[in-house]
Amino acid sequence: MSLDCPIQKLMSRHLPAELLKLPQPYKSGLLLTKDDDPRYEHILSIRRRMGEALHRAASAMRNAGESDNSVESVRLLVSTIGTLLTAYGIRSKQFSNAQNAYSGIMASKKMYEGQRKHHRSIFMAAASVHHQNRLTTLAYYRVRSDLDDKLIANMLDFTLSPFTRIRRASQNTLETIAKVYRGTWILCFPTLFDALQPGSDPDRMKGALYVLRYNHVGISRIARDWRQLLQLAECLLGAHHENKASVQALVSKATEELIQHIQEPTSFDLEVGLAKVDEAANHLAEGLGPKPDPDVVKRTHQGLTDRIAQQDLEWDRFVDKVIEIAENPTLNWRYSLWASKLLYSVMRRDRPIDVRLAKFFAGNVQNAHPRIRDYGIL
Repeated sequence: MSLDCPIQKLMSRHLPAELLKLPQPYKSGLLLTKDDDPRYEHILSIRRRMGEALHRAASAMRNAGESDNSVESVRLLVSTIGTLLTAYGIRSKQFSNAQNAYSGIMASKKMYEGQRKHHRSIFMAAASVHHQNRLTTLAYYRVRSDLDDKLIANMLDFTLSPFTRIRRASQNTLETIAKVYRGTWILCFPTLFDALQPGSDPDRMKGALYVLRYNHVGISRIARDWRQLLQLAECLLGAHHENKASVQALVSKATEELIQHIQEPTSFDLEVGLAKVDEAANHLAEGLGPKPDPDVVKRTHQGLTDRIAQQDLEWDRFVDKVIEIAENPTLNWRYSLWASKLLYSVMRRDRPIDVRLAKFFAGNVQNAHPRIRDYGIL
């Protein structure tokens, strides 16, 4: 993956390029492994043509769904795109089935506890499991191409479909794709946040909220990364414009989950000089084949320091914006309560009490609503 890729641009701000380089894949008995092999190029061209055809079909079917006649066609298209993107080596479900089969053979062939000699079929099953394990690892941490990005964007569009069956099928497929390809979250957030803006269709909002709640690139990841936390909080606190009960229920659950997952920021960077520990670490490094590069270690530490500084800037912006939203007199009391909970969850113990937060919570003591007053008393 080149440094022109968006995820590399974000991560390379803090981490050296040496830490972002992927290791060589395991030797798994694949037939075509050389890029300059004519057969390899032929198969790759077939995959490229199929991907382009699926992308054109997905673009044409993006706004389809005016009637139930197109639903099954779109579901078939979603399944085909998912197979093209994820069917590499073997799928994790196949590997799990092989593991279960191996455990079943062990249980049926084992005669007594501590048995060391086993039937030949057990060794054959163990070899199969180990080989499938190597094949499974090939599917993870894959580098995205431009075509892959287009197909992932098409899949993301289908997750916001007005039809529930299409949304469910595409959301499950997107979950698998996000686990396989590096940096899928970079492509998802702009579209998901745009679907939560005022004036968006309720079905698009529901699709975006389901992805954020149940996909591993959603709330569970954003809560640990301050770069998208403010955008998500703004979208959730600004969703009071939608009166549909099902949307409000999803917004409520998503906001509560975000509050639970937010990690308290900390700026501690301890450098404890322990002579004997450093001596033991140096002694261990001498016995290793590739010794740690002191320059890489230094740049990694500087990157972590820069990341903490950026986190502090994002925290300041987050506090200012959420207080601004919470003090809006037209805001519904339930959203004001969520804003108070968000601010309470990001209060820091590594710094003196922030004046802005102290003033905000002190003002809540006299709030007319009893539940908001509770957060002023806390």
